[in-house]
Amino acid sequence: MALIVAYARVSTASGEQLSALDAQIAWLEAQGPDVLLSDVESGRVVSRANYQQLRAMVERGQVGTVLATSLSRLGRDATESDAFVALCDARGVVVTTRDEGRLSMATPEDLLLTRLRGSLNQGESMRISQRVRRGLEQGRAMRKPMRKPCWGYRLRADRLVLEPDPEAWLPAQRFIDTLQAGGWRMFPALTAHRDAVPFRSVRGVRAWLLNPTLRGGIGYQQGRNHTFAEVHWEQHPALLTHAQFADFERQVQQNRRLWGTNVTRQPRILTSLVTCAECGNVMKYISGRTIPSLRCYGDLCSQLYKGTREAVIVAYAIDAIREHAAERLAALATQGEPPEARELRRQIESLERLADPDLAPVIAAKQQRLDQVLTRPSADGELVRKLADPAWWDEVRDDEIAAMLRAVVSRIVVARQEPIAVDLRL
Repeated sequence: MALIVAYARVSTASGEQLSALDAQIAWLEAQGPDVLLSDVESGRVVSRANYQQLRAMVERGQVGTVLATSLSRLGRDATESDAFVALCDARGVVVTTRDEGRLSMATPEDLLLTRLRGSLNQGESMRISQRVRRGLEQGRAMRKPMRKPCWGYRLRADRLVLEPDPEAWLPAQRFIDTLQAGGWRMFPALTAHRDAVPFRSVRGVRAWLLNPTLRGGIGYQQGRNHTFAEVHWEQHPALLTHAQFADFERQVQQNRRLWGTNVTRQPRILTSLVTCAECGNVMKYISGRTIPSLRCYGDLCSQLYKGTREAVIVAYAIDAIREHAAERLAALATQGEPPEARELRRQIESLERLADPDLAPVIAAKQQRLDQVLTRPSADGELVRKLADPAWWDEVRDDEIAAMLRAVVSRIVVARQEPIAVDLRL
């Protein structure tokens, strides 16, 4: 049976846009569709995940009717809008919108109207982009904050200046004090303040420290590695002094010297380890990303164009490994003698019962071996102890984390941009 598929879209995840998305969905649900798909992405991005799923369903002949509130919700790329409506005509699919009615390109008049609407939609998108660019240029000229405030700050009521957030300012100061007292070692500080900070990984802490906002500055045109083309200082109270930041940078440089050439190459920690929960395909790194991220490349997977940051997956995997290792460590502590020790003790007792003086050297050798087994920790126990220790994870380099994950993890499962399970070999 051909399906009635509804599609809704807004450009951003702002409160006003999400309210508009809810309004679209409410109208579409009232039409009684069999499937309702939605995206939160610019209409000029053709690779929207659920839009591509809708297109694939049309191509497979599963759809009888496509519903949307307007053609602009299906997209603002005129060429793609024309191609989609033409595809629906070719497959016998009816495209109906609340604002324009039925859309088609089957007759000269329909073709003209649809192309005109698509061109107007793309033109409006271009005008919106121009207004945004002009707003950004005016904001830079006025030295206004143009990004979401980082932790510790909020926008003043007139939205012209950043000011200390009454709830986050003191926790942020205490966190910086802990970092400085610990030689800027981020993992111990993150562990000590786990419930008080919004960061999930050491990388998140590093990005926060590199933000010029903490030193009283406003940065514009962010580039690679948290650098900015333009920074204006002394715009608001500083959480981090320039002297503290210089101390932090010295520590980072010292770590780089210790780590050698590892810092010139970003190791791919999760290669071949991450699996998509929806389609079962191995997720791969997205090329060209400044922040390492992985996504599923399955053709029919709804997660095809949605990436998950490497740092989020690594932090989840490490937490799972540490928790499991702690449980194993407790179990090892209650196991008593290792099997090899029990077998050596049995052999010694059997030889002693023979009461043969010639066997004395053999008994002595076995007794010596037994003493060694009882006094040395097992290799398995040493590994488990290491994995359960937060300080060990804080000290290791990315390439060492990659090697350890490959040794103890068989699979990490990701669903909807969040890791949900880790299969361990421990």
